Amino acid sequence: YFYFVLSFWLLLQIMKKKIALSTEKFKWTGGNFPQMENIAAFKPVSTSPARSTCGIPERSSFCQSPSSQTELMNCYQAFCVQDCPYRSSTPPYAPLLLPAHCLTYFQIHDRRVSLFLDGLEEDGTPFDTQPLASRLSDISEDGAMWVGLSSNGKDCCMIIFVYMLAVKEIVEVYLGVLPELHAQSECRCPPSHPRVHPLVERYCIPSSVEDTTNDRVSRLNLNAHPLSYINDQDMGTTWLSKIMSTQELDRGVTITVDFVNGQYQVTIQFGGLLPDSQPWVDWQFMARNCSVFEMKNNGRLLRPDSVNCLQLPRDVPYSGGNITFSLLTPEPNLRPGYNDFYNTPDLQKMVHATKVRMHLRGQYHTKASRVNQRHRYYVINEITISGRCECHGHADHCDTSVTPYRCVCLPESHTEGNNCQRCTPLFNDKPFRSGDQLQPMNCRACQCHGHSLSCHYDVRADDQPDEHYRGGGGVCDNCMHNTMGKNCELCISGFFRLEESDPTSVDVCRPCHCHTTGTVNGSMECDQVSGQCQCKPAVTGRRCAECLTGWYGLKASNPNGCERCNCSDIGIISTSAGGDPSCKQDTGQCQCKPHVTGVSCDRCEFGYWNLSHPDGCIPCDCDPLGSLSSFCEPDAGQCECKPGVGGRRCNSCGRGSYGLRLEGSCAPCNCSQAGTAPGTDCDPYTGQCVCKASEHVLGHSCDSCRQGFHTLEKRNSLGCLPCACDTSGTVPEGVCDMWTGQCPCREGVEGAMCTDCAHNYYNKGLYEGCVPCICDPRGTVAGSVCDSNTGQCVCLPTRSGQDCSGCPHSSPYTSTYIDITHGMCVECDCHPMGALQRGCEGQTGQCVCAHPSVGGRRCDQCREFFFGFNPGLGRCQPCECDPSGSVNGSCHPDSGLCICKLLVTGDKCDLCQPEASHFDPENPFGCSKAPTQQPAPVGFSLSYSSLHLFWYPPDSPNSNKLNYTLMRDGQSVFSTQSPESFEDTGLLPYSNYSYWILTANVAGSTISALASYQTLGAPPEAQQLHLNLVGRPGPTTANSETILYACTHIDSHTHIADVSELNVTITDLIPNTNYSITLLGCGVSEGLYVRTLETTPEGLPPPTIKAAGPNVLEIQWSPPKKSNGLITSYHIYSFSHLFVKSSPQYDDTLSYTVTGLRPWTQYEFSVRTHNPAGHTNSPWVTVTTRQAPPRGLASPTVSHLAGQPSELLVSWTPPLEPNGFLQSYRIQRNNVSFSFSFDPTVLSYTDEDLSPFSTYSYSIIACTSEGCITSPYTNFTTLEAPPATVDAPTLDSITSSSINISWSQPLTQNGEVTEYVLKLNNQEAYRGRGRNTVLSDLQPHTSYQLVLSACTRGGCTTSSTMSAVTEEAPPTGLLTPTLKVCLFI
Repeated sequence: YFYFVLSFWLLLQIMKKKIALSTEKFKWTGGNFPQMENIAAFKPVSTSPARSTCGIPERSSFCQSPSSQTELMNCYQAFCVQDCPYRSSTPPYAPLLLPAHCLTYFQIHDRRVSLFLDGLEEDGTPFDTQPLASRLSDISEDGAMWVGLSSNGKDCCMIIFVYMLAVKEIVEVYLGVLPELHAQSECRCPPSHPRVHPLVERYCIPSSVEDTTNDRVSRLNLNAHPLSYINDQDMGTTWLSKIMSTQELDRGVTITVDFVNGQYQVTIQFGGLLPDSQPWVDWQFMARNCSVFEMKNNGRLLRPDSVNCLQLPRDVPYSGGNITFSLLTPEPNLRPGYNDFYNTPDLQKMVHATKVRMHLRGQYHTKASRVNQRHRYYVINEITISGRCECHGHADHCDTSVTPYRCVCLPESHTEGNNCQRCTPLFNDKPFRSGDQLQPMNCRACQCHGHSLSCHYDVRADDQPDEHYRGGGGVCDNCMHNTMGKNCELCISGFFRLEESDPTSVDVCRPCHCHTTGTVNGSMECDQVSGQCQCKPAVTGRRCAECLTGWYGLKASNPNGCERCNCSDIGIISTSAGGDPSCKQDTGQCQCKPHVTGVSCDRCEFGYWNLSHPDGCIPCDCDPLGSLSSFCEPDAGQCECKPGVGGRRCNSCGRGSYGLRLEGSCAPCNCSQAGTAPGTDCDPYTGQCVCKASEHVLGHSCDSCRQGFHTLEKRNSLGCLPCACDTSGTVPEGVCDMWTGQCPCREGVEGAMCTDCAHNYYNKGLYEGCVPCICDPRGTVAGSVCDSNTGQCVCLPTRSGQDCSGCPHSSPYTSTYIDITHGMCVECDCHPMGALQRGCEGQTGQCVCAHPSVGGRRCDQCREFFFGFNPGLGRCQPCECDPSGSVNGSCHPDSGLCICKLLVTGDKCDLCQPEASHFDPENPFGCSKAPTQQPAPVGFSLSYSSLHLFWYPPDSPNSNKLNYTLMRDGQSVFSTQSPESFEDTGLLPYSNYSYWILTANVAGSTISALASYQTLGAPPEAQQLHLNLVGRPGPTTANSETILYACTHIDSHTHIADVSELNVTITDLIPNTNYSITLLGCGVSEGLYVRTLETTPEGLPPPTIKAAGPNVLEIQWSPPKKSNGLITSYHIYSFSHLFVKSSPQYDDTLSYTVTGLRPWTQYEFSVRTHNPAGHTNSPWVTVTTRQAPPRGLASPTVSHLAGQPSELLVSWTPPLEPNGFLQSYRIQRNNVSFSFSFDPTVLSYTDEDLSPFSTYSYSIIACTSEGCITSPYTNFTTLEAPPATVDAPTLDSITSSSINISWSQPLTQNGEVTEYVLKLNNQEAYRGRGRNTVLSDLQPHTSYQLVLSACTRGGCTTSSTMSAVTEEAPPTGLLTPTLKVCLFI
């Protein structure tokens, strides 16, 4: 549809007169709208009845247009001939095919076109034959004929002769797009002027001359007036109807102009007599007397879409008359809603149309008697329809050369479609709305963060659906990059995002990569934000690939995931964080404290004890002087002491002594009997004595008192006596002397315990100590001191009080008080009637007043709001001021006169002052009187029709409410109750106006001084300046001829013409651009609208290319800065390869997606744009496709390191196809990735801390920025190593000569055990693979040292030494005793 405002001009003119018409212009704000243009030019026009044109089928005559009654009564005959002056027959068909004719031509047959170059080819066929896109048509007044068919519809042919043919023209023929002609096909040019004038097609010009040549002849008959002249944009041509009978005039003629919808002004120019009435169906009726339509003349328009009848003027001339009609403002009655067009839907709907039909019926003057009937015809010079496309306020340019027309939507509007009638895919946060004169209503972007290609509006998601610039209900469609949600702000199942990640990154959602062995039910889902997978109870880590602290052995079959570590609480190293003890994730080996052993860390190593020690098992540390060996019992740590030595370490002395010496002697304790606890010994190592109550006694020998205690005595069970200092008399933190017990006293305090006050001090309180006596020297006996307990001073007889500063018999209210001035006691002297009693306050002398109205020290004065103290009654009278007229209700204390407002008087402020009135409690003046001294208004010019004025309040307003009236030349133009400004509009240009202010209140008024201001000057009215277009404009030039002298003004550029220069060529124009040309002189002429020809596009910017993936590039481009014509297509080139052709008539966006490319590869692209005048290439743009995960990564190579059973060398090679810049390598061992990565230059790694004789699985992960690839696995086994630990053998049974021994396999063998070796006192006693043996032939009651070794191919490990003592046996080898008998004599 076209969206238009219609202006209908009916213009009578003399045929030879050239008059330029002005068109109505509209200025728009807010939205954007295409320029008005004549879209009716060369559009299909038809009449009803069909054969209504003169000269059809043969020459006819008519009377020339009259200009007066006399001419109407006569007939100046003229002829109408539609035949051509130069008619020739088509050359015969056969000779054209002969090679002798150097001729290039097309032959069209049905839907196929053949091209002949110098006749037939050698094989007797055309040079080329191609199918047409559609049939070619030749539309004339009498109907339509399809090129390639005969008049009866059967196949026929047509030959088009060309002598010089461009490639562009050949393409036009193949596409069926031929240059548009506007004349009868039978009319040809004569041999002398064989070329049709490209600008004015009714003329012929010679070949090889400029288009602007004046050497031209008419191609058509000078007396021809075909229907095509009605809209050929040539004011020198007219359409004449046939001569009509009275009945035919009554029936009338309907003229229909068919066009693509737009916003229009319509101009119709008549060259003959005016019709009697012209009804426009559904729009407007016009008649000299509207009763012919049963309507009122100039009836009211009640609704925006109402229709009325406009009365034509009575004094219409015979020719040259002018009738103006505007659809929006049909004077004299303006259409409702014309000034609020965008808020008037009925009016918007009314001005839509696809055709304009004008029905002409009857004539004014030809019905009179004696009027020649050949005056009964219609003449129209030109129909001009100026309109704009319906682009919904989102485009300022529209291509009307295509069908349907296409709006060029502004980028900032984010709209698309032929009419910019919908939002682009990613701008639907609000529903589509048309722009208006106030707001552009551009489509709003959805917040899809680059993860969606489109969105839609959901009113349920919009918290402010009635607001266009607030709220939003855009919902993203088909979120990409693993996202989901209204704004693609969430991740789909199996993916997560980090809080600090860029929401627009294509990698914002990362795969969970959950380790299914450790997740609940093998789940692969994780938390949306943290990425935390759902771990089994004993599993941790984001991916659930690790056991919790205190657990080990991750297995899929374990419902908890891991086994709990069986660690001894007291034998392991505890962490600061607390929690369960940790162990190795694969073996369960606990982390033992120093010198603690066992998988569970549950026993001490040999020679150590105290498993519960926080630092692990500690050495036995047996004293070598007092012990038999360096070993101790593992639980209590008791060493084996020598005789006479005690203590755990065998390092202690006996009672009463301490300090074991090298020679075995000890020092005496030497403890004080007075301070040592009875029955105690000193410390056997340090000699420290055990003191009596430790908080009382101290010292190595317990011979001193602690601070705060004194007098150490043996008879005292506590040793020392505590200090008994009085806290109120002792200095802070003071303690007594440890020998005498004397406390340190405060100032003014004395005594051993600081309990007595010094001379002239007294005890004021429990915690304040003693304070100095304070006595009034004027009331105290000289030389006396105060009481040491109460502080009472010795007063003179005339004074009283503790400090002797009061009067005798002092109480809250006494008959005397102290006169501060003289320092003596005086009488209160209270007023006998005003005071309630004779006594007064002892310090100030204030009496107690008897009545609330009385105040003052003696109660002999009036308080505020009272006056006139009466000594006999002892009270005052109330002021009783009028609250509306007084300032605050107070009055003079003696006279009682109230304090009044400015315009109030009277003792009680209850009267208005002279010349004042309207007593008002809300008035700060109290009363009102006429204002005075009003300043004059101040103003300045805004334009030639408006002034801006403002004013200030009067110097004396004299009231709280004022009314201001602005007077202009004695007339009131504005009223208000507050000083403000006013814009006076609708004034005459360059005129003086006088203004003053009339200020009034309830009591009167005043006027300000007079002030005069002048409006600005305005341009003069247009004079008779006329402008015509000569020929057709070129790409950068236009010719115009003037009737009156002026200068030529084209848009914002001015060309000065000479007085004699009536033909001007305007240069430096922009191709394919509409221009409005006016004449400037003493005024401005009506505009002449022209459009320059097309030329090659200019300023095509380079395309914008975005890598949308490793194999995809998204190419977008913008139109050329200067299209210089209708853009027909775009081509995308990569060197010599043409990727795509794009036609802007059918494509909504200027973009193309190239697929099937190689990752991380550089490409170059250029855009070529075509218009009918040629093509232009953009600069080349180089772009690289995005990276992709690598491909072709081989499994790693794993090898041993000599002599290193806990290490393996892992090496790898780069992937065959990196597909980008390699960022890192990462190793996976047993399906668990290392926590660190490798630089891409590193291709090997030594894996350490492995378990010997264990099989490991290795793979390599290679990563680019776009993803990673994992190689196949390589399985490899580490070398054997000596067993980790070997437990000491077990003594099964012991006799006096044998020991039965067995042992268990090492817990961690680190290989296959090949043999066990048992040594007895460093001598091999057994070697083999068995795990028990019997050692015999041993000595009874003998200690043996046993050591066991377990061996693999990787070496041997020896157990700790174990001691065994054989049992006792009867002695052997006892010799026979010798008996010797002696005789004593």
